[in-house]
Formats: sequence, C-alpha cells, structure tokens
Amino acid sequence: MMLLDALSKIGIPQAAEVLAPHWEESVAALGGGIPWFLAPAEVSAARVWSGFAADAEAELQAEARRIAADPALALVAWHCHRLLYEHTDYENFDSWPAELGGTFYLLVAMGMVRRTREAHTAMGVPEEVTRATCSQLACYSQNYTRMTGGGVGIAMPQIFWTRHYPACRLFRLGRMEYMIRPFRGGVLAFRHRGSGEVVALSEHGTRYTAEGQVAWEPDGGWVAALERTPEEVSGSIVSPLGMAEERKVTLSLREWGCVLAPGDATLSMHIPVGGHMTLEACGDSMRRAATFFARFFPNQLCRAITCTSWIFNTQFERIRLSSDNLVRFQRELYLFPTPSDGQDGLWFIFLRNEVDPKTAPRDTSLRRAVADFLATGERWRGGSMFFLVDDLPRFGTQCYRSRWPPAGTAPW
Repeated sequence: MMLLDALSKIGIPQAAEVLAPHWEESVAALGGGIPWFLAPAEVSAARVWSGFAADAEAELQAEARRIAADPALALVAWHCHRLLYEHTDYENFDSWPAELGGTFYLLVAMGMVRRTREAHTAMGVPEEVTRATCSQLACYSQNYTRMTGGGVGIAMPQIFWTRHYPACRLFRLGRMEYMIRPFRGGVLAFRHRGSGEVVALSEHGTRYTAEGQVAWEPDGGWVAALERTPEEVSGSIVSPLGMAEERKVTLSLREWGCVLAPGDATLSMHIPVGGHMTLEACGDSMRRAATFFARFFPNQLCRAITCTSWIFNTQFERIRLSSDNLVRFQRELYLFPTPSDGQDGLWFIFLRNEVDPKTAPRDTSLRRAVADFLATGERWRGGSMFFLVDDLPRFGTQCYRSRWPPAGTAPW
C-alpha cells in the first residue's frame, strides 16, 4: 500500500511528508497481518509491565482492536513503531499527526516493553529494574491524563524518550532514571586533595547577572573568565547555592584536582512525574544508580550524577509548597546556574509552555505557588546540579553547603 493511499484512507493525507521516511521498509517488514504489539496478549503484558492499573485494560484493548480492524491504520501504527525504535536517525515526532490520538501513540510506544525486556534479559538486568524502567510509560500517561482530563495516552513531546529504553541507555533505579551522557558543562569542579572539599569555577565567557544567574540578555552584567596554567587555575567561583560570584579565586593544581569538566561521562538524571521525592528516596536512587552503572557499564567511569531541570531552580527557595522535599533535595546537591528561556519546566507544571498566571490552573500547591510567582512579573528559571559519586556516603549531610566556603579560597 502506498503511503498517500494509507493516509488518505484514515483522513490524514497531509501527514505524507512527515511519515515518508522508510515507509517501503515498514510495508515489507509487516508482510500482512497486524502489528504484533496490537495482539490482545501483548497489550495485556505491556500494560502490566509498564505499570498501568487494571482499569486501563479495557480502553487499551478497545483501541488496539480499532486499529487492527483497519488495515491502513494498522500499517501506519506499525510504521510509527518502526520509526521510533528501528530508525534512530528519525526525529520528527513533534510533527506526527495529532488526529491519531494519544491512545494510538501510547500503543505504538508500548511495543517498547517487549523490546526492553528482551534487551535487559540479554544484559542480565534484574527484573525489578526492567519493570521500573517500563513503568515510565504509566508516568507519561499521567501527564496525558492531566492534560486531557481523562483517558490513557501519551503526549507527543514525550514519545521520543521511549526509544532510549530498549536501546539500554536509560534505566529507572528507584525514584529516578539515569543514562550515561557527557557533561554539558557550565562549571568545572575541583576537589582539595587533602580536605576533600569541593569548589566549582565557571566556564570561560559565561555572562551573569548581578545576582549570579546566567544573563537573559547578551549584554550587561559581567562575564566570567577562566585561566589555567600547568600550576594553577583561576576563575569566578560558583557556590553550591546555585550562584556565580564575580570575584576570582586561584587554586593550586598541586592541592586541587579537577573532578568534573565539560565532556566527562556522567550519570544524567531524569526525574519521572509522581512526587514522593523524599530525601531518603532520592539518596537511595542515586546510590542504586552508581552501583548499577558500575556493574553493567564498567568501562565508562562516571564520577558524577548531573541534571539540568526546572526541579533545580533556586527560585523554589522563595515560594511556598505543601512539602519541603524538593528544597531539601536541592540543599544536598551542588547547584549551579544554567541558561534559561523563562519557561523552563512550565510544560511539566501546567502542561503548556505559554502560561498566563491569571488563568493558569491552581489545583495543586505547586501550580498555585508558581502561578503566584509569575504574577509578580518575574521570569521562571531552570537550574543545574552535580553530585560527585565519591560523596554518596555523605548524602544527607549537605556536604557541599556545610563546608562552604572551602578553606584556601579566600579572600571572600
């Protein structure tokens, strides 16, 4: 069946260009019949493994039957599945036709469960990790349910993340997910060889506001400079509270060793929806991650856990939430400023990027607090963090803030 013919049959001929890549390969690979991930037994198994409650079964099975009964629609579902998991060069998911619906795309994505189970089994990954990893589908569906007011499905801005699971790049370990990624930078971290204290210096050329945040505008503020010789490094210090200082310090490289620099392999943390970010749960997850990746990826040394997210916005210190878990977690980490567009994380909070504080939903303490903050006219930021793996035994002691400023970095 030709692509335009299939799309015309289901009423979306305008999607021909975005779905054109690899269409002939998908037609040949299906070879008649229906996609395997639409079979009733496969739908049931994927639902269980991906953490959906039993009451989602009927809706998922009904949608699978609807797709399977229409040869053109079934072929498009198969093609979307292959674009997602077979053709890693394809990335145009944001342009997929919304007319097909969130439940359609969720079933396409749920095909990753079998793929992930097989890949994890081959690696020897424990079943509990596989189940936790696959449960991210239910987390994505929570966002869809909040966004639409009911039903199961997946929002298009999140579907591409599911390709990381069967590729064995992204694993859920306790409360958080992790994957190995090069450090995107912003700072360089140094540890004192004697005391173990840690200090971060800004990358060269970053422009900051007077408050020590990365500047919104290309002029004004001040610009960090970093200079390094074989004997020492000097630059603008960044405190673990997430703010850069214009004043410079000089560190002797005989006394201080670089423990994190741009490009270093790190455990990049991703934070699933769901709340319950207690200090205990966060620390447990980070320790699990360090142990897991050391075991299964022994040739990729990761000395730090890193993350850039709206979760690490230092503005949370200034708003009132029903729980202090998020701020308590922040205080355990080495925060540092990051570029922001003023909308960081608003999609995850309000499920939309453009937010009018006058009309924004206020049905949770988080939404109320952020809407009230935006109503003051301030712009919402994101933030970044690192936590060195060697410091995991000290998680829960605010090991970076409690020893700030480090000895030998005066004058302050």
